[in-house]
Amino acid sequence: MSKKQKKVKSSVEEPEKRKRFGSVFLAITTVISFIAGAIVDPVRDRYLPALLDKIDEKLGGDVLVVARQWPYNDCSPVPMAPAGKAAPPSTFSYGSPDTSSILDTGVGYPYREGSIELVLSSRTKDIVAVTDINANVHLAKPQRPSWALTDASGGCGDIPIRMFELNLDKSVKPGPRDLKDLGVLNDSEGKPAPEVKNNPLGKTFTVSQEDPAEVTIDVSACDQYFEFDIAITYLVNGASHTTLVHPDTGDYKIVGGEAEQYYISSLSEAGPGLPPPLSKADPDDFKACG
Repeated sequence: MSKKQKKVKSSVEEPEKRKRFGSVFLAITTVISFIAGAIVDPVRDRYLPALLDKIDEKLGGDVLVVARQWPYNDCSPVPMAPAGKAAPPSTFSYGSPDTSSILDTGVGYPYREGSIELVLSSRTKDIVAVTDINANVHLAKPQRPSWALTDASGGCGDIPIRMFELNLDKSVKPGPRDLKDLGVLNDSEGKPAPEVKNNPLGKTFTVSQEDPAEVTIDVSACDQYFEFDIAITYLVNGASHTTLVHPDTGDYKIVGGEAEQYYISSLSEAGPGLPPPLSKADPDDFKACG
């Protein structure tokens, strides 16, 4: 065989060798990718959601969504009082001297009692387990308000609610306050709505976009003025998070202490375009402390 023939044969065999080598390399790469995927996928599925949730939380996007109302009064008035000294309600010049107007203008805050209504759900499709709810008191100081005011309006029938009790008077110092879980109240009055859950806080108290939970926190303060927020701790994809809940204007505020004067606003007796008449009230018309 001539040198020219050998060269031609070699040039023909070379592409075939490269083709076989390429096929073997592709097969090996495919096997390695499959093995790596089999190892990585469970690890990714286990840890990546929690990692993304932590990153999302750092960016300010909590998974837990909390709709809130304060003070929640359903159809009963919430007594109001100023935080310390203030002009009498008869000089109120921002509208009617009733509990709603006094609260809306920042003249007064709930007096001795108030309820926080929270509706909990998930911002994503993840199921969220609510493990703890407590309060952080930032300010506590004794004071005697100039007056306290309530509205002369009737209440309404009780409905089943999931209730937590927050007694701020347990300590005279700022700091954490535990909530007492009272379970579902008034369940004999009717069948509770699906969002009124009776599960204790923990891994079984779950919420989602399709299955929210509604809870009510009954707040009491007899002796002092308090400023506080609510901390909700929850689990999602195995990671623990905490969301702080408070009004858009800052902390929750509630006034305690014995008032110098007590008033009642008779909304039903107000004339057209006139504020409701005020009259002196009995201290027994307000929440008793003792």
